[in-house]
Amino acid sequence: MSAVPGIVPSRRPGLLRVAGFVALLVAVSWGLGAFSAWPWTVNAPGSARLRISLRHVTGFTAGVRARSAEEIARLPAHMRPKDASVPTTGRRADAVLTVTLDGRPALTRTYRPTGVRRDGPVYAYEELEVAPGRHVVGVTLADAGTGQAWPLTRDMELAPGRAPLVEFVAGGGWQAH
Repeated sequence: MSAVPGIVPSRRPGLLRVAGFVALLVAVSWGLGAFSAWPWTVNAPGSARLRISLRHVTGFTAGVRARSAEEIARLPAHMRPKDASVPTTGRRADAVLTVTLDGRPALTRTYRPTGVRRDGPVYAYEELEVAPGRHVVGVTLADAGTGQAWPLTRDMELAPGRAPLVEFVAGGGWQAH
């Protein structure tokens, strides 16, 4: 503080301001405590969810052409491909996901590849609300361009409040967790 009183105003907050700040802190703390005590549920009571996740690199939309021996020879050694094929377009085909429950269709959706030129992988995540119990779950991923498909049919027990995951793993196909 200054040696001369009254030259530098006091910066100490008043009693009313301190009491207001304490009241605000108490109110915010009480609100956080109250909201953290209430359970947050994603599912409706007595229902289950089926989660489906995938990352898949589809085939190209058009065919491929073979590089000539001269084209391969012009490339530096570290850039020479293992096979001589080159896609005629950089676009990849769409992927179609089909989900059936007990033989009835539950979901059919088409996903486009990522990227500006649609040359990246397909990412998808779906959640289906399902009645609890034992169900025959069928999941099929198909390339729209090539027609190649990866099916999975599994008998699954879906318990209330649970959300099992069916995941497509590159090179391994479908896996249920």
